[in-house]
Amino acid sequence: MVKEYLSLQAPVFNIQSYSIHDGPGIRVTVFLKGCPLRCLWCANPESNLPTPQLMTYASKCTGCGACVAACPRKAVRLERVEGKVVARTDRALCVDCGACVPVCPAEAREIAGEQMTVSQVLEKVLRDKLFLDASGGGMTVSGGECLFHPDFTEALLYAAKQSGLHTAVESSSFAPRERVDQVFSQVDLGLLDIKHMDSKRHQELTGVPNELILSNIRHVYHDLKVPVCIRVPTIPGYNDSEENIAATAAFVARELGPEVPVHLLPYHRLGESKNESLGKQMDLSIPVPSDEHMQHLLELVQSFGLTGQVGG
Repeated sequence: MVKEYLSLQAPVFNIQSYSIHDGPGIRVTVFLKGCPLRCLWCANPESNLPTPQLMTYASKCTGCGACVAACPRKAVRLERVEGKVVARTDRALCVDCGACVPVCPAEAREIAGEQMTVSQVLEKVLRDKLFLDASGGGMTVSGGECLFHPDFTEALLYAAKQSGLHTAVESSSFAPRERVDQVFSQVDLGLLDIKHMDSKRHQELTGVPNELILSNIRHVYHDLKVPVCIRVPTIPGYNDSEENIAATAAFVARELGPEVPVHLLPYHRLGESKNESLGKQMDLSIPVPSDEHMQHLLELVQSFGLTGQVGG
Protein backbone atom coordinates (compact mmCIF):
# COMPACT_ATOMS: atom_id res chain seq x y z
CA MET A 1 0.00 0.00 0.00
CA VAL A 2 1.14 3.53 -0.73
CA LYS A 3 1.52 6.02 2.08
CA GLU A 4 -1.63 7.90 1.06
CA TYR A 5 -3.80 5.18 2.59
CA LEU A 6 -3.55 6.97 5.93
CA SER A 7 -5.54 9.90 4.51
CA LEU A 8 -8.51 7.83 3.33
CA GLN A 9 -11.77 8.85 5.03
CA ALA A 10 -15.04 7.24 6.08
CA PRO A 11 -17.96 8.25 8.35
CA VAL A 12 -17.39 6.97 11.90
CA PHE A 13 -20.09 7.16 14.56
CA ASN A 14 -18.33 5.52 17.50
CA ILE A 15 -14.93 4.24 18.61
CA GLN A 16 -15.59 2.02 21.60
CA SER A 17 -12.79 1.11 23.95
CA TYR A 18 -12.76 -1.96 26.19
CA SER A 19 -15.04 -4.03 23.97
CA ILE A 20 -15.18 -7.63 25.21
CA HIS A 21 -17.84 -9.09 22.91
CA ASP A 22 -16.37 -8.26 19.48
CA GLY A 23 -13.62 -10.86 19.22
CA PRO A 24 -10.94 -12.31 21.53
CA GLY A 25 -9.51 -10.30 24.39
CA ILE A 26 -10.04 -6.62 25.04
CA ARG A 27 -10.66 -4.73 21.80
CA VAL A 28 -11.33 -1.32 20.36
CA THR A 29 -14.34 -1.46 18.06
CA VAL A 30 -14.65 1.10 15.26
CA PHE A 31 -18.22 1.65 14.06
CA LEU A 32 -18.71 2.93 10.50
CA LYS A 33 -21.87 4.51 9.12
CA GLY A 34 -23.56 3.04 6.07
CA CYS A 35 -25.29 -0.32 5.60
CA PRO A 36 -27.13 -1.99 2.68
CA LEU A 37 -29.42 -3.91 5.04
CA ARG A 38 -32.45 -2.58 6.91
CA CYS A 39 -32.99 -5.11 9.69
CA LEU A 40 -36.30 -4.51 11.44
CA TRP A 41 -34.62 -4.92 14.85
CA CYS A 42 -31.43 -2.93 14.12
CA ALA A 43 -29.63 -2.01 17.35
CA ASN A 44 -27.67 0.79 15.65
CA PRO A 45 -30.16 2.59 13.37
CA GLU A 46 -27.85 5.60 13.29
CA SER A 47 -25.49 3.36 11.27
CA ASN A 48 -27.87 2.82 8.35
CA LEU A 49 -27.08 5.97 6.36
CA PRO A 50 -23.49 6.99 5.48
CA THR A 51 -24.23 10.63 6.25
CA PRO A 52 -24.32 12.53 9.60
CA GLN A 53 -27.68 12.43 11.40
CA LEU A 54 -29.22 14.48 14.18
CA MET A 55 -30.18 12.56 17.32
CA THR A 56 -32.31 14.22 20.00
CA TYR A 57 -33.03 13.18 23.59
CA ALA A 58 -36.30 14.51 24.97
CA SER A 59 -35.48 13.27 28.49
CA LYS A 60 -32.54 15.71 28.63
CA CYS A 61 -34.30 18.68 27.06
CA THR A 62 -34.96 21.65 29.37
CA GLY A 63 -37.11 23.56 26.87
CA CYS A 64 -34.78 26.56 26.85
CA GLY A 65 -35.43 27.27 23.17
CA ALA A 66 -31.81 27.84 22.15
CA CYS A 67 -32.11 25.23 19.41
CA VAL A 68 -35.24 26.93 18.04
CA ALA A 69 -33.34 30.16 17.55
CA ALA A 70 -30.30 28.42 16.07
CA CYS A 71 -32.07 26.34 13.43
CA PRO A 72 -31.71 27.96 9.97
CA ARG A 73 -34.52 25.81 8.56
CA LYS A 74 -37.05 26.62 11.32
CA ALA A 75 -37.39 22.88 11.84
CA VAL A 76 -37.47 23.07 15.66
CA ARG A 77 -40.33 24.23 17.83
CA LEU A 78 -41.24 24.05 21.51
CA GLU A 79 -44.16 21.85 22.53
CA ARG A 80 -45.71 20.90 25.83
CA VAL A 81 -45.60 17.13 26.32
CA GLU A 82 -47.05 15.63 29.51
CA GLY A 83 -46.67 18.93 31.33
CA LYS A 84 -43.10 19.53 30.19
CA VAL A 85 -41.94 21.92 27.48
CA VAL A 86 -39.54 20.21 25.08
CA ALA A 87 -38.02 20.96 21.69
CA ARG A 88 -39.40 18.91 18.80
CA THR A 89 -37.72 18.60 15.39
CA ASP A 90 -39.67 18.39 12.16
CA ARG A 91 -37.68 15.73 10.31
CA ALA A 92 -39.22 16.77 6.99
CA LEU A 93 -37.53 20.16 7.34
CA CYS A 94 -34.35 19.13 9.17
CA VAL A 95 -31.24 18.62 6.99
CA ASP A 96 -29.00 17.37 9.84
CA CYS A 97 -26.81 20.47 9.62
CA GLY A 98 -26.08 20.35 13.36
CA ALA A 99 -26.51 24.06 14.02
CA CYS A 100 -28.70 23.25 17.03
CA VAL A 101 -26.15 20.94 18.68
CA PRO A 102 -23.50 23.30 20.12
CA VAL A 103 -26.08 25.73 21.53
CA CYS A 104 -27.88 23.07 23.61
CA PRO A 105 -26.75 23.48 27.25
CA ALA A 106 -28.32 20.15 28.27
CA GLU A 107 -26.53 18.14 25.56
CA ALA A 108 -29.92 16.88 24.39
CA ARG A 109 -28.80 16.96 20.75
CA GLU A 110 -25.90 15.40 18.92
CA ILE A 111 -24.76 14.58 15.40
CA ALA A 112 -24.08 10.89 14.86
CA GLY A 113 -21.17 10.39 12.51
CA GLU A 114 -18.13 12.35 11.40
CA GLN A 115 -15.63 11.92 8.58
CA MET A 116 -12.37 10.57 9.96
CA THR A 117 -9.13 9.53 8.30
CA VAL A 118 -7.41 6.20 8.81
CA SER A 119 -4.66 8.08 10.66
CA GLN A 120 -7.14 9.73 13.05
CA VAL A 121 -8.90 6.46 13.85
CA LEU A 122 -5.66 4.53 14.28
CA GLU A 123 -4.32 7.15 16.67
CA LYS A 124 -7.34 6.63 18.94
CA VAL A 125 -7.14 2.84 18.69
CA LEU A 126 -3.46 2.74 19.60
CA ARG A 127 -4.05 4.66 22.82
CA ASP A 128 -5.23 1.32 24.25
CA LYS A 129 -2.52 -0.85 22.68
CA LEU A 130 -1.01 -1.83 26.03
CA PHE A 131 -4.33 -3.31 27.16
CA LEU A 132 -5.07 -4.85 23.78
CA ASP A 133 -1.71 -6.62 23.66
CA ALA A 134 -1.84 -7.80 27.27
CA SER A 135 -5.30 -9.36 26.80
CA GLY A 136 -4.68 -10.94 23.41
CA GLY A 137 -7.17 -8.49 21.91
CA GLY A 138 -7.01 -6.07 19.02
CA MET A 139 -9.21 -3.93 16.78
CA THR A 140 -12.61 -4.81 15.34
CA VAL A 141 -14.31 -2.86 12.55
CA SER A 142 -18.10 -2.90 12.76
CA GLY A 143 -20.99 -0.77 11.63
CA GLY A 144 -23.16 -0.33 9.83
CA GLU A 145 -21.32 -2.54 7.39
CA CYS A 146 -17.54 -2.39 7.01
CA LEU A 147 -17.79 -3.71 3.43
CA PHE A 148 -19.77 -0.54 2.58
CA HIS A 149 -16.43 1.33 2.78
CA PRO A 150 -13.95 -1.21 1.35
CA ASP A 151 -11.01 1.12 0.66
CA PHE A 152 -11.11 2.72 4.09
CA THR A 153 -11.70 -0.58 5.90
CA GLU A 154 -8.87 -2.33 4.07
CA ALA A 155 -6.53 0.55 4.83
CA LEU A 156 -7.48 0.74 8.51
CA LEU A 157 -7.08 -3.01 8.97
CA TYR A 158 -3.72 -2.90 7.17
CA ALA A 159 -2.53 -0.04 9.40
CA ALA A 160 -3.65 -1.93 12.51
CA LYS A 161 -1.81 -5.07 11.42
CA GLN A 162 1.30 -3.01 10.69
CA SER A 163 1.04 -1.78 14.28
CA GLY A 164 0.94 -5.35 15.57
CA LEU A 165 -2.79 -5.61 16.29
CA HIS A 166 -5.06 -8.59 15.77
CA THR A 167 -7.85 -7.59 13.37
CA ALA A 168 -11.49 -8.61 13.16
CA VAL A 169 -14.58 -7.44 11.34
CA GLU A 170 -18.27 -7.75 12.10
CA SER A 171 -20.07 -8.12 8.80
CA SER A 172 -23.32 -9.14 7.14
CA SER A 173 -21.21 -10.42 4.19
CA PHE A 174 -23.58 -8.68 1.78
CA ALA A 175 -21.25 -7.15 -0.80
CA PRO A 176 -19.73 -7.89 -4.21
CA ARG A 177 -17.03 -10.57 -4.15
CA GLU A 178 -14.27 -8.12 -5.04
CA ARG A 179 -15.03 -6.06 -1.92
CA VAL A 180 -14.95 -9.20 0.20
CA ASP A 181 -11.56 -10.20 -1.22
CA GLN A 182 -10.20 -6.68 -0.71
CA VAL A 183 -11.22 -6.30 2.93
CA PHE A 184 -10.67 -9.87 4.13
CA SER A 185 -7.10 -9.82 2.86
CA GLN A 186 -6.36 -7.89 6.08
CA VAL A 187 -8.66 -9.79 8.49
CA ASP A 188 -7.57 -12.26 11.19
CA LEU A 189 -11.13 -13.15 12.27
CA GLY A 190 -14.53 -12.70 10.64
CA LEU A 191 -17.57 -12.32 12.90
CA LEU A 192 -20.24 -13.03 10.30
CA ASP A 193 -24.01 -12.76 10.72
CA ILE A 194 -26.63 -15.17 9.49
CA LYS A 195 -29.98 -13.57 10.18
CA HIS A 196 -32.29 -16.13 8.53
CA MET A 197 -31.78 -19.24 6.42
CA ASP A 198 -34.89 -18.77 4.28
CA SER A 199 -33.99 -16.24 1.59
CA LYS A 200 -37.52 -14.92 1.12
CA ARG A 201 -37.95 -14.39 4.86
CA HIS A 202 -34.46 -12.88 5.03
CA GLN A 203 -35.49 -10.28 2.46
CA GLU A 204 -38.68 -9.48 4.38
CA LEU A 205 -36.68 -8.91 7.56
CA THR A 206 -33.58 -7.17 6.21
CA GLY A 207 -34.42 -5.88 2.74
CA VAL A 208 -32.02 -8.23 0.93
CA PRO A 209 -31.97 -11.98 0.09
CA ASN A 210 -29.37 -14.28 1.63
CA GLU A 211 -27.81 -16.20 -1.30
CA LEU A 212 -24.91 -13.76 -1.71
CA ILE A 213 -24.36 -13.71 2.04
CA LEU A 214 -24.09 -17.50 2.35
CA SER A 215 -21.88 -17.71 -0.74
CA ASN A 216 -19.51 -15.07 0.63
CA ILE A 217 -19.31 -16.81 4.00
CA ARG A 218 -18.24 -20.03 2.28
CA HIS A 219 -15.70 -18.07 0.21
CA VAL A 220 -14.18 -16.27 3.19
CA TYR A 221 -13.72 -19.48 5.14
CA HIS A 222 -12.75 -21.99 2.46
CA ASP A 223 -11.05 -19.90 -0.24
CA LEU A 224 -9.59 -16.98 1.72
CA LYS A 225 -8.79 -19.22 4.71
CA VAL A 226 -9.97 -16.64 7.24
CA PRO A 227 -11.22 -18.08 10.55
CA VAL A 228 -14.87 -17.17 11.12
CA CYS A 229 -17.44 -17.17 13.88
CA ILE A 230 -21.08 -17.31 12.84
CA ARG A 231 -23.34 -15.00 14.82
CA VAL A 232 -27.10 -15.18 14.88
CA PRO A 233 -28.96 -12.13 16.26
CA THR A 234 -31.82 -14.00 17.90
CA ILE A 235 -35.04 -12.02 17.58
CA PRO A 236 -38.24 -13.48 19.11
CA GLY A 237 -40.98 -13.87 16.54
CA TYR A 238 -38.66 -13.20 13.62
CA ASN A 239 -35.88 -15.79 13.45
CA ASP A 240 -35.81 -17.68 16.75
CA SER A 241 -37.82 -20.72 15.69
CA GLU A 242 -36.34 -24.17 16.18
CA GLU A 243 -36.63 -24.68 12.42
CA ASN A 244 -34.51 -21.66 11.56
CA ILE A 245 -31.88 -22.23 14.24
CA ALA A 246 -31.59 -25.89 13.19
CA ALA A 247 -31.24 -24.85 9.54
CA THR A 248 -28.49 -22.39 10.49
CA ALA A 249 -26.64 -25.01 12.50
CA ALA A 250 -26.97 -27.51 9.66
CA PHE A 251 -25.48 -24.98 7.23
CA VAL A 252 -22.50 -24.34 9.49
CA ALA A 253 -21.89 -28.05 10.14
CA ARG A 254 -22.29 -29.06 6.50
CA GLU A 255 -20.89 -26.10 4.56
CA LEU A 256 -18.19 -24.85 6.94
CA GLY A 257 -17.27 -27.41 9.57
CA PRO A 258 -17.63 -28.38 13.23
CA GLU A 259 -14.66 -26.19 14.17
CA VAL A 260 -16.64 -23.03 13.34
CA PRO A 261 -18.40 -21.67 16.46
CA VAL A 262 -21.94 -20.29 16.51
CA HIS A 263 -22.86 -17.41 18.82
CA LEU A 264 -26.52 -16.71 19.52
CA LEU A 265 -26.97 -13.00 20.27
CA PRO A 266 -30.19 -12.36 22.22
CA TYR A 267 -32.27 -9.34 21.23
CA HIS A 268 -31.96 -6.25 23.40
CA ARG A 269 -33.88 -2.98 23.38
CA LEU A 270 -31.07 -0.53 22.64
CA GLY A 271 -32.35 0.17 19.15
CA GLU A 272 -35.76 1.32 20.41
CA SER A 273 -34.48 4.47 22.13
CA LYS A 274 -32.08 5.18 19.28
CA ASN A 275 -34.90 5.05 16.74
CA GLU A 276 -36.86 7.48 18.89
CA SER A 277 -33.84 9.80 18.95
CA LEU A 278 -33.78 9.70 15.15
CA GLY A 279 -37.49 10.44 14.90
CA LYS A 280 -38.25 6.92 13.67
CA GLN A 281 -40.54 4.12 14.77
CA MET A 282 -39.77 0.45 15.22
CA ASP A 283 -41.69 -2.59 16.43
CA LEU A 284 -41.85 -2.07 20.19
CA SER A 285 -43.59 -5.40 20.75
CA ILE A 286 -40.45 -7.55 20.32
CA PRO A 287 -39.79 -9.26 23.68
CA VAL A 288 -36.35 -9.94 25.10
CA PRO A 289 -35.82 -13.72 24.88
CA SER A 290 -35.67 -15.62 28.15
CA ASP A 291 -32.49 -17.29 29.37
CA GLU A 292 -34.30 -20.62 29.16
CA HIS A 293 -35.23 -20.09 25.51
CA MET A 294 -31.68 -19.08 24.59
CA GLN A 295 -30.25 -22.11 26.38
CA HIS A 296 -32.68 -24.37 24.52
CA LEU A 297 -31.59 -22.90 21.17
CA LEU A 298 -27.93 -23.28 22.16
CA GLU A 299 -28.46 -26.96 22.93
CA LEU A 300 -30.10 -27.31 19.52
CA VAL A 301 -26.99 -25.83 17.88
CA GLN A 302 -24.75 -28.13 19.91
CA SER A 303 -26.75 -31.16 18.82
CA PHE A 304 -25.22 -30.67 15.35
CA GLY A 305 -21.74 -31.22 16.77
CA LEU A 306 -20.96 -27.51 16.93
CA THR A 307 -19.53 -25.39 19.71
CA GLY A 308 -21.52 -22.32 20.62
CA GLN A 309 -22.48 -19.81 23.23
CA VAL A 310 -25.15 -17.29 24.09
CA GLY A 311 -23.79 -13.78 23.57
CA GLY A 312 -20.72 -12.53 21.74
